[in-house]
Amino acid sequence: MQDTTWEKAPSFEPVPGVKISIIGNGMHATQCYIVIQPGAVVDWHSHPHEQMGTLLSGAGELSSRSRKVKAKPGAAWFLQPNEEHRFEATGKEPAVIVETFAPARTDYVIKVR
Repeated sequence: MQDTTWEKAPSFEPVPGVKISIIGNGMHATQCYIVIQPGAVVDWHSHPHEQMGTLLSGAGELSSRSRKVKAKPGAAWFLQPNEEHRFEATGKEPAVIVETFAPARTDYVIKVR
């Protein structure tokens, strides 16, 4: 068994105002704890991973090329591999998200080493 906490997990900042902590990583999936500061944007991107997440606190707007979701705590989503998307934290408090990616995000693991 492996264990960690949100505070102790290896982390990186892909863009200003966004911190991604790897709270679980296995052969087939990666789970992340993500904190996005108010007004910060994870701009349009895609990747070959399935992505599923839930917003724990804060608020944001998750967009794909076909939909826009105004997310509040409890909102959950699933993105197909290679589906272009972006997220903007729109609330006064940071948006806190837990997301799982499959297959594992080896690119993230390399960034935190």
